[in-house]
Amino acid sequence: MEKYLVGIVGSRNTGKTTTTKYLTDIFVDAGHRVAIIKFSSHKFDLDPEHKDSVALRNTKATTIISNTPYETVTFQSTDERRTIPSLLRDLPSEIDVVFCESYPSQFPNIPLVYVCSSIEDYYQTKKRFNERNPLYVTGIIDSKQIDSIEKKLLLSNTDPNHLQIGKRIILENRQNFSKIW
Repeated sequence: MEKYLVGIVGSRNTGKTTTTKYLTDIFVDAGHRVAIIKFSSHKFDLDPEHKDSVALRNTKATTIISNTPYETVTFQSTDERRTIPSLLRDLPSEIDVVFCESYPSQFPNIPLVYVCSSIEDYYQTKKRFNERNPLYVTGIIDSKQIDSIEKKLLLSNTDPNHLQIGKRIILENRQNFSKIW
């Protein structure tokens, strides 16, 4: 089974989570088993401060597993950000698509989707990822401002089919990441 790893990147408040959510739903509806790896620069707080799970996270335990009839969440204290290969090893074997939201630029070269709110944002994102061309760009960008070479990468989020087109582009440009998976 081929496995696909795609980074969803862009500045803050550009729609990365919305794009990841919709792409995930489209791929799942097409029969794929999808996982999302969310990268963040802060701790995750899933419960309000007054809950027991927060009190347990504030102990010296290195691993806390929170288990309900509906989901299991594992919190592991680390000294540094884990690598993509180590995160992928934790995934169930049936997963065939992984979206990495807010993918760090220093990680391995994987296909990227840029989510941008302006032309300036697009060029800043491109610079952050060492001038790598994305699979495609989405967000609120005036296509008149993008040069003709890059205009073909732009999918307007006002087009109701832009995420279906994005799915097609991802699958057409797929790479097998079994080397790091």
